[in-house]
Amino acid sequence: MYNKITTESINAFLNGKDYHKDNMSVTKLDDGVTYMRLWGNPIATMKSDGTISISTCGWHTRTTLMRLNGLLYALGSTSRLRMKKFEPFLETKHGLLPWFDDLMVRYKHNTKLY
Repeated sequence: MYNKITTESINAFLNGKDYHKDNMSVTKLDDGVTYMRLWGNPIATMKSDGTISISTCGWHTRTTLMRLNGLLYALGSTSRLRMKKFEPFLETKHGLLPWFDDLMVRYKHNTKLY
């Protein structure tokens, strides 16, 4: 469903492995925090306790949305980021919610938000 770079980078991110290919990179720091970066912008952050937050970093491009939607899918979320009239929204089973960066999508390993 998603392209190879999206799949590989998400797999590396969720497993805390370093990854670098084209415009994507995943880096796990010594303090246990893992970053998934697109063109150097941290679009997903996972803290050592498993808490994950996502951000478009102000870049509402197809590539950014594809990477983040791939992560949401991998986490088992039914929500997706989408654009409507040039504005980003989070599409949930409850309708469209205005998008804001640094949205927490998983708190620790056992709780999913949205």
